[in-house]
Amino acid sequence: MEDLKRSRVTIIAVSAVVLFFLTNYLARFLFGLTGVLVSVVIAALIAAYISWSVARILKRVPTGDERARVLWSYGGFLGALFVAWAAYVGLSSGLDMAAVIFLLSHYLPYPALAHLMLSDRMVGKFVGEPG
Repeated sequence: MEDLKRSRVTIIAVSAVVLFFLTNYLARFLFGLTGVLVSVVIAALIAAYISWSVARILKRVPTGDERARVLWSYGGFLGALFVAWAAYVGLSSGLDMAAVIFLLSHYLPYPALAHLMLSDRMVGKFVGEPG
């Protein structure tokens, strides 16, 4: 049963990455929204989805291993994606400090808000535990 829950937690991380692509495509290309604020809003929505999904699947607050699995899978994939994007930008037009700060300001809200939303207190609200 534990392996089933572990794989479901991984599926949540993968679905969050898919949600990252879909929401960014909708917001940035179809609706024309830009900026760091859009990244923060999308990151908050995806983080709430991750927290709610983990609470729904596990029906309890996740252990440290389960929380780490989601965060490393989600944040790691997005980190690799942003590193690839930085490499592309660096090869095409050069990567200065302003571009690095720009990329980091768009990347960091995703794992940071996911970490906050996976805290015991926030997941406990979705599970229905007091606190």
